[in-house]
Amino acid sequence: MIVLEPIGYVHNNCTTSQAPEFIKQEISEIEILPAYAEGLSGIEQSEFLDLIFSFHQEKRTELLTRIRSGETKGIFASRSPKRPNHLGVTTVKLIKRENNKLYVEGADALNSSPVLDIKYCDTSVLDQYNVHEAIQIDSPRIDIVRHILSNDTQALLLKAAQLHGHICPGLALGVMSATPVMQQIHNRQENPGDYILTAEMQNCPIDGALFITGCTPGTHRFVQGEHPEKMYFYLKNKDGKGWKVTLKESGRAYMHQHLPTNLSAAERGLATLKLDPEKLFLIEELN
Repeated sequence: MIVLEPIGYVHNNCTTSQAPEFIKQEISEIEILPAYAEGLSGIEQSEFLDLIFSFHQEKRTELLTRIRSGETKGIFASRSPKRPNHLGVTTVKLIKRENNKLYVEGADALNSSPVLDIKYCDTSVLDQYNVHEAIQIDSPRIDIVRHILSNDTQALLLKAAQLHGHICPGLALGVMSATPVMQQIHNRQENPGDYILTAEMQNCPIDGALFITGCTPGTHRFVQGEHPEKMYFYLKNKDGKGWKVTLKESGRAYMHQHLPTNLSAAERGLATLKLDPEKLFLIEELN
């Protein structure tokens, strides 16, 4: 019989199962038990570490699992916690060491997860970019989530333009109005994948909202309404809880007054980010 004893524990603000891109943006503290602290000698020379931990909250086991893309895969072809031995492996970036505590970025382990081992990450076949790329393959929206949580709407607008095709005030409105809603979802440690976007409007703002929320027709998390003249959208879970976001009719005049007409569409889009959100849209929580 194999018995594994923890060498330490994970400490962060993530207490319940949620999307990996939310967990990985946390700075986690890895507290090593005093009996094993000597084993940290020289670890500061490692930029990346492999963290082996236990999915301590997961009691279920399955050999076939449904991943977030909707595909069904074997458990060994996924990162699901419902594994036979409930072991997790994650590559993290070492930020600093303070005595028997390591501060790392990129861990997808929940608070109080038992740490079973730590290994130097051999990057001889993976340069730093590819290590980050590997994290992005598992959690492709991790950079978007970081921008959402830091309220970096300019970075989000530039990325959304890659989907929309150009920068404009309408796209900026979609980004600005959807970002606060997603911040609330992440701050409540809820899974964004549980929410569906229903939009009446069929214009530029909805592309911004699609990008920020990650709700697309391909993921079956987008519903097009039947009243395109209505300037609002809903983001709701299966229980009907969520938010209604309405673009104010008075916002048109407000934007016309504050956005110089001699600017290009892209310049006006960027300038829109600096306008007063309360003059542009209304966010209502649905209970």
